[in-house]
Amino acid sequence: MKISARWMVLVAVLAGAYPAASWYTGKRVAARFMTSKDQPAQTPFIKLVKQDYQRGVFSSVEDVTLELNLASISKPGPAAPPGAGGDNTGADPAAQAAQIAQAARGEQLPVIQLRFVSRIQHGPFPGLRSFGAASIKTELVLDPASKTQLEKIFGNADPLQINSTLTYGGAGHVSLSSPAFSTVTDRDRDKLAWQGLNMEVDFDKEYKNFRVSLNAPGLTVDSLEGQSFKMGAISIKGDASKAYPTGPLYVGKSETILAGISFSDKADPKKSFSMQQLSLNTDASIKDDFLSVFARLGVSKFMFDQLEFSNFHYDYGVKHLHAPSIAQISAAYSGATADPEKMAALKAVWEQVGPTIINGQPELVLERISIVTSDGEAKLTGGMKLVDANVTDISNIMALYPKVQGNLNITLTDVLVSKLGGASQKDPEMQKAALDAMNQQIASFVEQGYINRNGKLLNAKLEWSQGKLTVNGKAFQR
Repeated sequence: MKISARWMVLVAVLAGAYPAASWYTGKRVAARFMTSKDQPAQTPFIKLVKQDYQRGVFSSVEDVTLELNLASISKPGPAAPPGAGGDNTGADPAAQAAQIAQAARGEQLPVIQLRFVSRIQHGPFPGLRSFGAASIKTELVLDPASKTQLEKIFGNADPLQINSTLTYGGAGHVSLSSPAFSTVTDRDRDKLAWQGLNMEVDFDKEYKNFRVSLNAPGLTVDSLEGQSFKMGAISIKGDASKAYPTGPLYVGKSETILAGISFSDKADPKKSFSMQQLSLNTDASIKDDFLSVFARLGVSKFMFDQLEFSNFHYDYGVKHLHAPSIAQISAAYSGATADPEKMAALKAVWEQVGPTIINGQPELVLERISIVTSDGEAKLTGGMKLVDANVTDISNIMALYPKVQGNLNITLTDVLVSKLGGASQKDPEMQKAALDAMNQQIASFVEQGYINRNGKLLNAKLEWSQGKLTVNGKAFQR
């Protein structure tokens, strides 16, 4: 079979063009990586210690060392010295152990260094497996002592696997996983069974939007003394978008669900507890230049000290925050906790935008705190806001006092109130006396109109305005 010269020329052109395309793609990817080195600067607890990028035609290697400054989370001031580690190791284990012991004594928290090596395959067909700008495999490089310890748990499996892809449009996908393991601790001989973890992250150009999902099937810890701790499956889903083109302020929603958590002790059953179907939802949004942030925590059922509760909810938030001003504060806050100069800059920003935030009358909202027992439901709702306040009032409690407006609605059952009144007394006679006193007080408040009774339900509405408290519309005086 004869091969046309035309096809031979085409193959030759493609063979020469592909290395050029791969080299050019590698150049663009390198520029993207070097730009991303500034990302940790937006997080005050992460510092880029080293970034070495070796670019080739078809592939490249990036070597990065990051420093996690836990000390800056707890209090401002100079960070503890990092562990001494060369270019080929992480932080010195002995130094880090000393820092952790120091933290346990209530002193400054440690600084931890982590080294990552990324092996990057250039497009247009990275690794000849897909189409895109790059595919990246990232390895966590451990010092010999840490590696030996983790091999006892994970064996020959990588404790952390990170794979990423980048598109020509600037978007990307990151997949992170950790394998399941079953082991026995050296010291206490506790049995640990971890069922692994998987996380997926999608992001678009310039990290303006994120989507995150995480799944961890669960953890079990059993001790020789008959104690057992179990954590069920965890799932996390969330999305976040930059509120403004520049700055670190993001808005979005997240949902975290924990199937259950329990602890049992055969020697002392009273220490046992369990919770089922825990959920946490967050929601941050902006409307008409005002930011609202809410968190809603729920527990389907929980038991402790042989008592059973259900349908617990704690839903709260803040709204009517001037979003552009909050964005300015967020940008100034990045890194400020460990930098006195940035703290001064943050104070200056607050002095500039504080009046706008206060004049917007931000409001704390208690959507509900509620719980159901065998005696009925207890529920609280309410809110609080500042009216006609200014920045100088914040530092003067007496000036702020009459500018606070708030309300609280309380609903309880009479049996639950009585139990709460005598709960602190262990002696039966003292408990009876406390219950009698509580019931007399309730009867007095009902007579005065401070409490409304509807069958077994007790309700009261408290309002605070202009420095005065009213209960069910009546001035409250003790």
